[in-house]
Amino acid sequence: MQHTKSLIALGALILVAGCATQPGGMSRPGGNNPPPQPSPSPTPSQTGQPGPTTPQSSGNGGGQTATTAPQQPKKAPPRSASEISSPAVMSLLGRADTLANAGHMDAAASTLERALDLDPRNPFIYQRLAAVRLAEGQNGQAEQMAMKSNSVSDNNPFVESGNWQLIAEARKQAGDKMGAQKASAQAVNFRQAASQYNQ
Repeated sequence: MQHTKSLIALGALILVAGCATQPGGMSRPGGNNPPPQPSPSPTPSQTGQPGPTTPQSSGNGGGQTATTAPQQPKKAPPRSASEISSPAVMSLLGRADTLANAGHMDAAASTLERALDLDPRNPFIYQRLAAVRLAEGQNGQAEQMAMKSNSVSDNNPFVESGNWQLIAEARKQAGDKMGAQKASAQAVNFRQAASQYNQ
């Protein structure tokens, strides 16, 4: 029983990390560059970017077509299910969390499977299902669900760091020390990749 409680605590910790990974850097969806992209006319750049303003005559000015914008910061991927999930999915996720916290893992798993019926490409649902399977002691299924979450996450480091942590724990419980270490290293790599969005 104590083992199950510690697994539930681990799953809850990963889920909370996935839902509230924004303590240090308030999520800045647009960063500090307003949308001056649609205006191709050579207006004075009011964003204060120091790059040389080469007038891009949008007429028939031949020559170089070097209109690449290398200073565009990458858009931060979603950190939590609420950023990409419908209200119906969020309601099911909330119910699954309540059931899992009360120790009703089977009911939590079926609730999450219903959420997957609504949104089969949502990596956060697979991640929570992996945490539930891990708490049930189904290490193989936990790893399978976490891998499935990775496959639909679109290289989201916030999702994948949590998934690799779950995989590490599943492998550790299955007695695969070497595999657990490799998964832990992957989790660290993805945490570092995620940290670039906290600046």
